Amino acid sequence: MKKKNLSIFILCIALAFGSFTGDLFARDSEKMKVKAMLPEEQKQMEHDNDTATIIVEGSDTTSIAVGNRRILIIEKDGKTDISIYDRTVPGPDNNKERTLQFKGNWRGLELGLNNYLSSSYSFSLGQDDDFMELSTTRSRNVNLNVLQYDLGISRDNIGLVTGLGLEINNYRFSNNVSITKENREIVPVNYDEKGINVERSRLRTYYLTVPLLLEFQSTHARQSHRAYFSAGVIAGLNIGSNTRVVYRDNSGKNRDRVRDDFYLSPFRYGITVRTGYRSLNLFANYYPTPLFQKDKGPELYPISIGFSILGF
Repeated sequence: MKKKNLSIFILCIALAFGSFTGDLFARDSEKMKVKAMLPEEQKQMEHDNDTATIIVEGSDTTSIAVGNRRILIIEKDGKTDISIYDRTVPGPDNNKERTLQFKGNWRGLELGLNNYLSSSYSFSLGQDDDFMELSTTRSRNVNLNVLQYDLGISRDNIGLVTGLGLEINNYRFSNNVSITKENREIVPVNYDEKGINVERSRLRTYYLTVPLLLEFQSTHARQSHRAYFSAGVIAGLNIGSNTRVVYRDNSGKNRDRVRDDFYLSPFRYGITVRTGYRSLNLFANYYPTPLFQKDKGPELYPISIGFSILGF
């Protein structure tokens, strides 16, 4: 018992003076006072924001109150369960304390690489579709996820995540071609004429995205130190697209840019998986909806893989 009380006392000191990002503690360390209470000395838990109070409730349950937070430690069957509560926010009955809210991982800036699979689920395209071959390392994906809404399911580490984002895809062609609409389908535009040197050619698409993710997190007390894994679907609405070709000929440097819908699928849905820990966050998106509308162009299924560079 003495060893346990000493450990709890040290834990309370560490919590009170630790750098819990202002979310767990926002108190001046010089004002923090710590008081340990044995079972026979139990009193009603104090709500002074500058006081940390330990209440040992028998041999297997310990409560630690620090400011507006309470930490409940239960040791049973050789396992330790730790729960964190907000004492200032009432629960549904306006009396009980409520656990800290679940916070997912969607909002932020993501960078990735684009490609697509053929109808046979291969990265190699058939002879009729080879004009769509890509330079993968130059085909970039940028996701700006600006809105996020969370719904906790179990405590504060399992929940649903939705929101709103903007997905920008660059498809950099590896051949000296572009694409255009002709006879109600997509056909290549060749730039292989004598005297023309193509520097780059790409198709760019813009989609508004709405995800629905189920996310699991580790139970670390600090939100920023949790590992997570999420999976779900992403719905997309096409809001624009264009092609651009930069080339040189006898007259100098030229740029051909065309804005059109290029028979792109106006609505689509995708499957996404995401995982991360601290500053390392990875994602992979696959769209079972074809890039182009049915019978309007090559049957290609977009895929992107990347990482998050900024969360906000």
